[in-house]
Amino acid sequence: MIRGSKLDELLTLLFMLLAIATVICFFIPSVEKSITLTIGGIAIGVRIIQYILRFFN
Repeated sequence: MIRGSKLDELLTLLFMLLAIATVICFFIPSVEKSITLTIGGIAIGVRIIQYILRFFN
């Protein structure tokens, strides 16, 4: 994957949205912490996949 490609931009946008959702969920008292950690983990997983795709292409 080339930096700046459509897939790269899509994965970056998805990561940013998940990261923002994680921060919002962290500060809402009614949301369980396991949900917040799950969303944050998915965000980190998306970013790691993006870096792996960049490295191997």
